[in-house]
Order: sequence, then C-alpha cells, then structure tokens
Amino acid sequence: MSLKRFFAYSFALHSLIILAIIFYIPTTKTKKLPEEFFTRLVSPDELLTYTPIIPVTPEKKSHRFQQPAPEILKPITKMVGPSETPYSLKKEKPADSLDQSQTVKEHSRPLSKEKLFDKNIIGDIAKRDTKKEEMENTKKTFTFDTKEYKFLLYNKKLKERIESIWVYPPDAAAKGIYGDLLIKFSIKKNGGLESIEIIRTSGHKNLDDAALKALKDGAPYWPLPDDWGIETYTIVGHFIYTIYGYFIR
Repeated sequence: MSLKRFFAYSFALHSLIILAIIFYIPTTKTKKLPEEFFTRLVSPDELLTYTPIIPVTPEKKSHRFQQPAPEILKPITKMVGPSETPYSLKKEKPADSLDQSQTVKEHSRPLSKEKLFDKNIIGDIAKRDTKKEEMENTKKTFTFDTKEYKFLLYNKKLKERIESIWVYPPDAAAKGIYGDLLIKFSIKKNGGLESIEIIRTSGHKNLDDAALKALKDGAPYWPLPDDWGIETYTIVGHFIYTIYGYFIR
C-alpha cells in the first residue's frame, strides 16, 4: 500500500466519523428565560381605598334623522271683562223651557209617606193586579197535567167523572181499532159546559163520538171556586184508546 492511498482512506474514515457525531448526538435546546415583571407590596389601607379604572367606551352617534316637533299655535282668546257680557247670555229663556223645567221638577219630587201608603192607591194597585191575573187566566188553556196547586183537586175529580162515564166502543174494541184525540172544552162559572171542540181527531168517528158523549153526559160539573178569579175554565184533554184500555191525560 502506498502512502498516498493510506492518507486518502484515513481522510475518508475521519470524515464519516465526524458526520456521524454531528447527526447522532442530540442537540440540547436552550430554554428561554421568562420576561421580567415587577411587583409591589400593597398595604391593607391602600387596598380598601383602591378604585378600579373603568375604560371609557366611545359613544356611538346615532345617524337617525329626528324630525323637529311641530309648533303648536295657541288660540288667541279675548278676555271678557266683568262689565262685558256675551250676547248669547243676554237672551232671556223662553217661557216654554221654564214650564218644562217646572214640570220635570214636579214629577221628580218623591211621594210623601201619606200618599205612598194611601189606602185608595194601594187598593187601586191591588185591583189592577187582580184584573190582570183574571184576564191572563181567562185566556189560558190548561191541561189535566197542570202543576198549579189550585187546579190539582178540581182536575182530579173532573178526570175521574169523565172516565167513569166514558165507554170504549164495543165494535172498535172487537176490531182492534185504537187511537187518540185532543178535545178542547170550557166549563162555565156555574159548572155548566160552555163549548166543546175537537182539535185533533183520532181518525175514527166512533172513537171521537164516544169521547164527546162522555164529556156531554158528565155535565154539569162542579162550580169554579171563587178564589180562582175566572169565569170560564178551558182545558185540553188527551183522550187515548189502546188495546189494553183507555184513559185521559
């Protein structure tokens, strides 16, 4: 081996060793030192009196257009002196208006105790109420099922009397004919029968005739009580025929 070749090999070997050391030996990172900051000891008195500083925020200017308020003009009123009187106040009130005001005042006055409890006034009011009730009862039409207490006993006796006379026609019963009808009849003050009217027929003449005959044969009935205050008593009776019997409702 020549000397030149030896130096060449030696140089190459050392170069490889140096490169290996550079790449494989870990490099140590240098730590950055923290920045310096300064502190100051604060006494309790300073802590109590400390007021924080609030940052001032700039006010935002609104860009809205504000319309100026309309100017209100005050009406000019003329002051009337004590000696001056408006023309409209100088006019005298007409006589008609005075009469009307006096009439209203007279009507608005309350009645005295003597007039309020006058026997004649109370009697007139009672008579009016009685006449009104009599007219309403005269126009009324009652039924056997009425719930008014004063009619209950009379209606019960009247119904029993008619049903005791009323007969189911034998020919209709034999043929199985049945039906119902409405009869309106009026009884006078003395108990006599004033009128009879068929409002709705049963559809069979023999059934209608039998019900009418029972009403006529039962008259005269009992006189109407004086406390009823009516001259005639009108009733609508529902006469019913069935295959099981007959009755009034």
